[in-house]
Amino acid sequence: MPRPLFIVLLWLAACGGQTVPAETGDGSAGCPYTLDDPCIDDDALAQCDAAYAECAGDVSVLESCPLQFACP
Repeated sequence: MPRPLFIVLLWLAACGGQTVPAETGDGSAGCPYTLDDPCIDDDALAQCDAAYAECAGDVSVLESCPLQFACP
């Protein structure tokens, strides 16, 4: 495997993320990430919470570090 491809695969494994909504205690969809997750900081967590609220749980996770979130 070429070195650049290997590095990209490692990065995606570390910063990839869930693409399905997480269920909160009340059954509604909420952000499945915490500050303990790779590629999540305070700003990314706030964007995640806002996106899950705005998009009703149907959120696209952009493969970046920190992760970015958007409605499809």
